[in-house]
Amino acid sequence: MVVDFHMHPLVRDAEYIPNLATVVERFFRPNVRNQMERDIRGRTLEDVIGEMDEAGIEKGVVVAMDLTSALGIVMVTNDSVARMVGEHPDRFIGFASVDPNLGDAAVRELERAVRELGLRGLKLAPPVQRFAPNDDRFNPLWEEALELGVPVWLHTGHQLSTQGSIAKFGHPMLVDELALRYPDLVIIMGHCACPWFWDAWSVCCRHENVYMDLSVYTDLYHHFPWDAFASYGQEHKLLFATDYPFSDFESSLKAISDLNISEDFKRKILGENALKVLGISRG
Repeated sequence: MVVDFHMHPLVRDAEYIPNLATVVERFFRPNVRNQMERDIRGRTLEDVIGEMDEAGIEKGVVVAMDLTSALGIVMVTNDSVARMVGEHPDRFIGFASVDPNLGDAAVRELERAVRELGLRGLKLAPPVQRFAPNDDRFNPLWEEALELGVPVWLHTGHQLSTQGSIAKFGHPMLVDELALRYPDLVIIMGHCACPWFWDAWSVCCRHENVYMDLSVYTDLYHHFPWDAFASYGQEHKLLFATDYPFSDFESSLKAISDLNISEDFKRKILGENALKVLGISRG
């Protein structure tokens, strides 16, 4: 089973706050805005499933993105993600998003998203949301995630899509401190933590609760320390992901297929590891 651990359900019938045009204008750099809006308005959820079928992607983690404080937008709401999962429960697993800078309101929204909407994880983007994950102010949010038993996906590495994102908030050493503080909190570092590959390897090695998704930077895979993950017993930490629609399924799968690693390692990356993290049986 192939699982894509990070997909944005940017389809025309998703809910955007305040609206799609504003989301596109505030989130994306000027040179791609028009094309992104055209693509989103032309794409349905059925189109996404068709692309998944064609590529052989059996399940996908679809995520919301709450950027209320930083940009005044929500790029697909939690309720919208929950609706998509409800329509296709065999294909999608939903991750909520909240704005950590909203304090108690963020904690309450995470609880609602999990307990009432049935979402199964939390997605955050510190460089865009402009917060440091290791700041003690956000401890109540991590404690709520622990109580709810959901994993936390954190954008690590720099962030290229949005002007004004703060790269230092994506450094994996901030996750290092968070993982020390909450050793039972499952944390997924996104996007290979590019460009800090070795720092991210170190965090994965030293914390059993930290994993990494491999989305976007397939052209830089030759810089990624695959051998170090294998030789240090960390093959179970890496998760296939695309960041769809910002990367496509076919080229992302080909990049894994072309790696000079064992077939067993590839199987773990493509789905086995994700199923374990998500608590999903193969049946």
